[in-house]
Amino acid sequence: MASNNEGFLTGEQREVLKIAVQSAEGLSSSPRSPSSMLNDCNFKGSTAGSRVPSGVRQVRRSHSGKLVKVKKDGAGGKGTWGKLLDSADTQVDRNDPNYDSGEEPYKLVGSTLSTPVDDYKKAAVAIIREYFLCDDVEELVQSLRELAAPELNAVFVKKLVGLAMDGRGRDREMASAAITALRVELFSSEDVVEGFVMLLEEAEETALDVVDAEEELAFFLARAVVDETLAPLDLAEMVGRVQPGSRGCEILRTARALASARHAGERLLRCWGAGSGWAVEDAKDRISGLLEEYANGGDVEEACRCIRDMGMPFFGHEVVKKALVMAMEKRRAGDRVLDLLQECFEEGLLTTSQMAKGFSRVQDTLDDLALDVPDARDKFITFAEKAKEKGWISLAFEAS
Repeated sequence: MASNNEGFLTGEQREVLKIAVQSAEGLSSSPRSPSSMLNDCNFKGSTAGSRVPSGVRQVRRSHSGKLVKVKKDGAGGKGTWGKLLDSADTQVDRNDPNYDSGEEPYKLVGSTLSTPVDDYKKAAVAIIREYFLCDDVEELVQSLRELAAPELNAVFVKKLVGLAMDGRGRDREMASAAITALRVELFSSEDVVEGFVMLLEEAEETALDVVDAEEELAFFLARAVVDETLAPLDLAEMVGRVQPGSRGCEILRTARALASARHAGERLLRCWGAGSGWAVEDAKDRISGLLEEYANGGDVEEACRCIRDMGMPFFGHEVVKKALVMAMEKRRAGDRVLDLLQECFEEGLLTTSQMAKGFSRVQDTLDDLALDVPDARDKFITFAEKAKEKGWISLAFEAS
């Protein structure tokens, strides 16, 4: 008989098919027809007791004979706990007496990544605060060298002056001296100018935190001119780099007036009290005195000792400048002065950067020197060539 029934549905398979057809007719969401379901089943004849075809969806029948729609993915029915990871979409009432903030759903909060500029600013602030505490210019210069970010020198100038304006008069005096030292050792004139331009552009915002910010910034600019860190021409050029009619323009106008006023040097050196400004002025007088003594037959070792005892290594460019001017004005002192510079260079009292700064300062004043020394330019070119031969300055230095 099994052979005669081959190719036909068994009784058990017929019962399953009947249930499936009834379920399809009762569920409007299922557009499939009994015939399509039959094709999907892809029935083949089998012996009694075979398993239900995998293509037929099993339907659960209740005890009352009604068909029950099976929940998808198997999460249980009414009165069950649901799937393992199911969570109710409920909101926590913060006004509930039993409210617990720990029940609030977690929210991912994005955090901004620090940039190299941000890291530099943090390091710069730490270096500046350390300098204000220790008053060690050499340590300040060394710390900046270790940062190795010369493209951000202007940012350091801005931070230095900004923190000083928010501090005491002593801090402002130290900041001015630091700018002078850094201009010789590490910074270019453009670095200092750019730093001050950034401060001028933010003058209105700075005034909200520092009441006398505009006046202090004008003092910083004028003091930079007196210390020969900036030239008067730099202040004139900065006017074109700030917004017309802004507070920055007013500050520059005040700074230019301060720098060009009568006895400006004396006033600006004491604008923040008796500090390193007077030390700088005293150092200039001491340098002039030791050079005069040396030119009149003094000992080179004694002159080097006096320069070392001043304790102002960042001020070596002043020694170079005054020595070159003396060599131009006094013919007999020329060779002796160059010997002194050579001895200072060999002992490490003068660096190549200080030499270059000193030569550049003399070069900027050649027109004025020519009024008293007609051949000043020729002498300067001769001295510059000797300096290149001795390795004091770079071969690329243009003395013409």
